[in-house]
Amino acid sequence: MEYVRPYSFQQVLDHLKPRVTPNVEHVENNVYSRVTVSNETTNIFRVRDANDGRHLHVTVNSKTHDGFDSELDRLRYLFAVDEDPAPAVAHLSQDSFISELVVERPWVRIPRCWDPFETSIRIIIGQQISVAAASTISGRITARLGFQVSDVSGLNRTFPSAQVLAEADLDGFGLTERRKKTIQIFSRAVAAGVIDFEPSANLDAIEKQWCALPGIGPWTAHMSAIRVLGHDDAMPSSDLGILRSVNRLTKHELSPKQIASRSMIWRPFRSWVAQHLWQAPDVVKRT
Repeated sequence: MEYVRPYSFQQVLDHLKPRVTPNVEHVENNVYSRVTVSNETTNIFRVRDANDGRHLHVTVNSKTHDGFDSELDRLRYLFAVDEDPAPAVAHLSQDSFISELVVERPWVRIPRCWDPFETSIRIIIGQQISVAAASTISGRITARLGFQVSDVSGLNRTFPSAQVLAEADLDGFGLTERRKKTIQIFSRAVAAGVIDFEPSANLDAIEKQWCALPGIGPWTAHMSAIRVLGHDDAMPSSDLGILRSVNRLTKHELSPKQIASRSMIWRPFRSWVAQHLWQAPDVVKRT
C-alpha cells in the first residue's frame, strides 16, 4: 500500500494504539490488526511498515480469495496514506506559533477512521472522559453487543451496528444516563439515514446537523468532522489535549474561545494543527 511522502507509520500507530477497541482491533509489535466479516467469512487484516520509505505492508488472513478492495480503501483512509501534507506544511510553517511543530514533523498525518459509525460512537463515548476510559467502555459494548466471530489472537468481535445500538440495553457499561440516551438517539438517526456520513466542505452545516441531536455539541461535531468526514479545517478548541498543548507552548492559560479565535489564522488546515497539538507532548521538549 503506497503512501504519499513524507509519511510516518509510527506517528499514526502512536495515535491509534491507545484508541483501539478491544476485541475488534489491536496494536502490538508495531503492527495494527483488525477483524472484519464479509460474506460470513472472518478476515484479519494486519498493517505494518514495509520499511522501504514508500509502502505499508498489508497481510490478510482469510479463507476466501475474494477481492478486498473495499477493506483496502478503508485502510487507506484510516492511515491517511493518500493525503498530501505539503499544502498544510507550506501554510502553517508561516505561523510563528505552530511553525516549529510543523517544520520538525512535516510528515504528520490525521488518522481518519475504518468505519464512520463505529468511530462516531467512540467519539460520543469519549465526551468528557479519558482516552483509556473510552477504550474500556467501547470494549465492553463490543464484547456484549458485537457480532461474535472466530477467535484469532483475541480479535473476536465486530462493532455493533446502528440498528443494534439503537435498541440495546446500555446499562452496565459505565455510561452516564445522558450518554446512553445520546448513543441511542444518534444510532437511530444513522439507522434512519438522518446522519449519512457524506463528506461536506461546509463545517457549519456539519455542526448544525450533528448538534441538532440531543447530547451532541461542537466538540463532538468537530471531532467527527476530522476523524469521520475527513475535514481538514475543524478545530475542537475545548478539547483538553489541545488546551494542554497550547498552554504548554504559549505558557499562558488560554480559553477555548481564545484558541478558536487564534485558530482562524490556520485556516483551511486547522485539523492538521489539532493533530500536531494532540501529539506535541511526545516530541516537544518544553516545560
